Amino acid sequence: MAMNTTSSLFASLSFFFFLFVQSEARGLGWVAPPLYVFGDSVMDPGNNVFLNTPVKVNFTPYGIDFPGGPTGRFTNGYTIVDFWHKWSNKRSHEPIPLPYLHPFSKQKSNTKGFNYASGTAGILPNTSRNIGENLPLGQQVKLFKETAKQYLPSLGAYNNRAKLSNALSKSIFVVCMGSNDYINYLEPGSNTSKLYNAEQFGEFLVNELGNHLQELYNLGARKFVVFEIAPLGCLPDVIDKTKPSTICDEQINGLVSIFNTNLGVKLNELKSILNGSTFVKAKSYQFIHDIIHTPLHHGFSDSRQPCCASEIDGRGDCKPGTVPCQGRDSHVFWDRMHPTEALYKHIASECFNGKGLCTPMNIIQLAGKH
Repeated sequence: MAMNTTSSLFASLSFFFFLFVQSEARGLGWVAPPLYVFGDSVMDPGNNVFLNTPVKVNFTPYGIDFPGGPTGRFTNGYTIVDFWHKWSNKRSHEPIPLPYLHPFSKQKSNTKGFNYASGTAGILPNTSRNIGENLPLGQQVKLFKETAKQYLPSLGAYNNRAKLSNALSKSIFVVCMGSNDYINYLEPGSNTSKLYNAEQFGEFLVNELGNHLQELYNLGARKFVVFEIAPLGCLPDVIDKTKPSTICDEQINGLVSIFNTNLGVKLNELKSILNGSTFVKAKSYQFIHDIIHTPLHHGFSDSRQPCCASEIDGRGDCKPGTVPCQGRDSHVFWDRMHPTEALYKHIASECFNGKGLCTPMNIIQLAGKH
């Protein structure tokens, strides 16, 4: 009974917060900006389904809480950017854009943005490519270049350079990558760990990310939301393998923190040299770390056990066709590597109209910035 009461309270608070978000948005004369999304499995809406890779999750129980069922999202329902699309376009009832690689993604005039994210992909071009095909960040940026140079100019709304430039300057570019680069770095005998110590790798990876952000700027992007790497040492898959004496493997988290510290410095540097740019840092590391250590405080009852059964010696995916846990809204982790929709919603709402998680401004403020 106690768990049901907590879940109900959390659901009620989430509902009233959502109403507040919508009223605030309308008060600001909200016009939903297009979203262009670059990332890994945390953001992947199903691009991997169309790639030559075994890392695709277009089967149940994935998508059990997503309208229409499995799509290739690595969770039970919506992702962070799905919620942003849903909340931003509630009044116009715009559907969430299809994965960029979906054959129907460009069938109609799409002015709401594209999602290029790909499971297992990294900032570095060769990250996880031994497992199968993916879209590394450089390739995702290349696909956006095709979008900006070929597809968008073909639409009536963007049929001249001034209109296109104005539209891209108002769009929001979301980047969430780096986790897989670190997972690869931590593998025994990895090439990157041979080439770089922890400090060097964190700096190198952030510099590579910075180069790609500059590419996007040169293609017309002006408003960025860049996510920190989450505390990888708290993933059930990592904990089961390293068996730390603490709740999380803080040695691994320490490596990730090097990247996150450098990221803040890099975003400030880019803001100072790229005229008219705005960089929002999503400080997801500490936010998720706190939830895992004090789940009840945030409306969760389980921050350790994944909601679906998986093979321990596998990639951490759910076993196809298995029945997941019932209390999905109270679990932090969906499978051994990825969060539940409930955690994504928590992050999405805090960043959409909250304070502190996305800094120096939230999504609504970023959208309204001229």
